[in-house]
Amino acid sequence: MKRSSLRNIGALARRELGFYFNSSVAYVVLIAFYAVSGAWLFLMDDPSTGLGFFEENHASMRRLLDAVPLFFVFLVPAISMRLLSEEKRTGTIELLASWPVSDAEIVLGKYLGGLGLVAVALVGTAPLTLLVGSLGELDVGAVVGGYLGLLLVGAAYLALGLMTSAWTKNQIVAYLLGALLAGAFYFVDSLGSALPGGADSVLGALSFRAHFQNFARGVVDLRDLVFYASFVVVALVVTSQSLSARGWKR
Repeated sequence: MKRSSLRNIGALARRELGFYFNSSVAYVVLIAFYAVSGAWLFLMDDPSTGLGFFEENHASMRRLLDAVPLFFVFLVPAISMRLLSEEKRTGTIELLASWPVSDAEIVLGKYLGGLGLVAVALVGTAPLTLLVGSLGELDVGAVVGGYLGLLLVGAAYLALGLMTSAWTKNQIVAYLLGALLAGAFYFVDSLGSALPGGADSVLGALSFRAHFQNFARGVVDLRDLVFYASFVVVALVVTSQSLSARGWKR
């Protein structure tokens, strides 16, 4: 990639990340995420065991790591919904058209800006991890693998949300479509038992949840890394093509 392209992408990413923290978007998303995460970890009973955190009598982040992909179904589309839809609604995308940037650079820049906020959200849960670690011995491998998996799940959700943001000028529509697609790809493996033939293996191969489970156990499998990377690339290519097809840039 040319140096000028990297500069363009970096400038756009900083522009988007700066927007989040210069408005209320980042603070609303982060406060909501941290509040829900803390409450789920320490106050709610684990659905699989029916026990509260302190009743389980061992230090583990697993209940939170398993729940965050569900929280992200609702939170990540809130980050992505405005990335392109708001630009088109306000007409500022025409300003971008006057910049010496390509559609792919715009998509990558905006994507990396949104991904920066997702990463900040995950890093901000470090105090919860440290608190749990102070109460007992943590499985460090499972925690590190789980957080890597969460970043990849968030990256995939964000790519879907950016794609839906390119399809509409309405942020609410972009949010709903992004959340719907994120939820569908997370739970798609649950449909396998209701379909004939080898549908379960095919749907499992497409499921974010199935590919996340190895990370939550502390196992980093190359196949899971390739799956998420491939999914993000495909979604970003579709997003770029959606921009080009609308002919906004001359």
